[in-house]
Amino acid sequence: MKNFLIALLFLSLPLNVQAGFPEGKYGFNIKKIEYNFRLPCNEVGNDKCIARSIGIAACTLVFGIEANKELGESIKNSDLIFRALIRGNNLDVNSIFDENLSIKDDVKEEAIKSINWCRENIKLSIPKLTNLPKEELNEKRLEELTEIFPKFYLHTLETIRRGE
Repeated sequence: MKNFLIALLFLSLPLNVQAGFPEGKYGFNIKKIEYNFRLPCNEVGNDKCIARSIGIAACTLVFGIEANKELGESIKNSDLIFRALIRGNNLDVNSIFDENLSIKDDVKEEAIKSINWCRENIKLSIPKLTNLPKEELNEKRLEELTEIFPKFYLHTLETIRRGE
């Protein structure tokens, strides 16, 4: 738990980083993340580890957008990091889905908590993620969209899992 919180704290600092994992001018090293980034799965359970990996991936997407990366590149980087975390921690992502291929409620709850570690970054990236006119993005609307983002991200994972 301590290592996870430290990692999330590091990822949420306002540093100039590439998708949350700085590795110099060539971006990040997926193999290095896969082999070295360990979550406390033995302590918290596999579902919580996957939920926390989802949080890291969602925040990586947001950090990419915030760093002026294209949406496609940010999604790709987020997916690569998520896969590296899943492989590196020997997790089965399919275990978080119920018989309807929806993410189990307890996993959603944990993932939303994890995604909200980068809430302020989400709020900053909303204008780029939505392409809404500036006049439509008042403080209230920004708050609403920031609140919706974790649920939208999880819904997207469910949609992908269902093959839709």
